[in-house]
Amino acid sequence: MEANDIVEKLSRLILKWIRLAWTWGLKYLRIRILKLRLHKAKRNLDRRTSRLGAEFYSLHRQGEAEFLKSLIILQQLKIVQEAESQVFAVYDSIEAVEKEYLTRKEAILAESAGR
Repeated sequence: MEANDIVEKLSRLILKWIRLAWTWGLKYLRIRILKLRLHKAKRNLDRRTSRLGAEFYSLHRQGEAEFLKSLIILQQLKIVQEAESQVFAVYDSIEAVEKEYLTRKEAILAESAGR
C-alpha cells in the first residue's frame, strides 16, 4: 500500500465522519427546536384542560347533571382536542426528523462503502 492510498482512505474516512457529524448536528438542532415547541404545546394543553375542569366544576356546583349537553363544555372539549392534536403533531415532527436522520446516515454510510 502506498502513501497516496493511505492518505486517500484517511481523507475519505475523515470526510465521512464530518458529514455524519454535520447530519447529527442538524438533527440535534431541529429536535431541540421541536422540543421547545412541544413544551409550549404541552403548556397550552395543560391550560386548556384546566379550563375544561373549571367549567365542569362550575356546572357541578350549579347542580347540572348532564354535562355533555352544555354548549360551554362542548366548546371547551373541542379546544382541548385541538390542543392535544398540536402536541401529537409535534411528536410526529420529531419522529420524522429522526427517520430523516437515519436515512441520511444510511446514505452516507452506503456511499462511503461503495467507494
